[in-house]
Amino acid sequence: MSSIRLIYILLHIFEIWMLFIAGKKMSQAKTDRSYWKASLWAFIPYVFVLGLRFGHNIDWNHYSRRYSEMTMMDWSTTEPIYNFIFYILNTNGIPYFVFISLQVAFFMFSFLLLAKHFRKCLHFVLPLLPVVAQSNDNYIRWYWAVSFILIGFYILMSEKKNKLLKCMFLFACGFAVHNGAIVLLLLIPAYYWLQNRYLPPLVSTITVFISVFFLTIAVVKPLSDLATFIYLSSGDAIVEAKVSSYLLKINDIAEGGLTDVTGIKNYGIRDKIITFVSFLPVILYGPKYLKRYKYGILCYNIFIIGAFLNPFFSTVEIFDRYSTMLLIFQAIVAGVVYYMMLKDRFVSQNLKLLCVLSMLCCFYPFARYTLLVQQEYRMMYIWDANGREYINPDLYINDMLRR
Repeated sequence: MSSIRLIYILLHIFEIWMLFIAGKKMSQAKTDRSYWKASLWAFIPYVFVLGLRFGHNIDWNHYSRRYSEMTMMDWSTTEPIYNFIFYILNTNGIPYFVFISLQVAFFMFSFLLLAKHFRKCLHFVLPLLPVVAQSNDNYIRWYWAVSFILIGFYILMSEKKNKLLKCMFLFACGFAVHNGAIVLLLLIPAYYWLQNRYLPPLVSTITVFISVFFLTIAVVKPLSDLATFIYLSSGDAIVEAKVSSYLLKINDIAEGGLTDVTGIKNYGIRDKIITFVSFLPVILYGPKYLKRYKYGILCYNIFIIGAFLNPFFSTVEIFDRYSTMLLIFQAIVAGVVYYMMLKDRFVSQNLKLLCVLSMLCCFYPFARYTLLVQQEYRMMYIWDANGREYINPDLYINDMLRR
């Protein structure tokens, strides 16, 4: 085993363990000040492990080149905030990895705002964040936008004056980072419709089961109009992410007519079983425990929608961004359920075993990617750059072609 691979594995193990420690400390916080003081234990490992990566995935390398070219502000862009961040940092000589670290820290901050409502369970919630937001390793611009959206949603969940206006402003900021975030405006009516009545667990279990095992890429065909809308409204982010070519070919994708690199993922029966088991006790017992929290049912319902959409949305990259955003709430909902079930003395040992199995299945994709990745260019950190600014993205494209 090379030193690069060993360090990569150890850092990710360290990250999960430190997030557990951070959650433990934050769960004991009595005030907001002590909460944020203890959050340093979460920021440091998350920003270090994810923020100091070098050359991981296509977007990191693509935006590295864009960053070095941003010497003038383009005010004609449809995403001025993202371009302004590039412009300000680059023209002041800030290294690219600092920009990446800021993006990672901003996302952690936005999540910790939401997590304040569930702080007692944070030592189970926080270790799940890198798992459910694993795509933050690649979707750089998207997670900048999502961070604004999460902060806006947090304000909507508060008792602040003019909260809807403030929420809309932050959603607009998200749109000005990644125009595709306009679809996330649906979270605002979801807040008003989904906070008081939970989706029935049995119905949710059946629909998620159907989604995981039976719905295929063909279900995307009726979404061709949505794909066209996203393409037309997503401005520079879509063009630069090079997904416009298959956004306009959704019908071909649905019929299996594309064999080029379009961000498609395939799932075998083992992966489907693991996915469903990771969801099962969370779906069934979520309402029982989440209804004890003011916004617990709201988070549960959003998670259910994400759990339903993800199995087939994740097969096309542009749709994957939306379902993974909703599954950020899985960290909260699953963390609460795991914590409550394992400490509940009235829960049978068999159900606790199911809970542990679900937790292991939830961590499986993260552990698999961390432990089984072979290519060193997928595991490097800034101290491994050796003078390079980025990795040739063709290496990742070739990896996809070989799948």
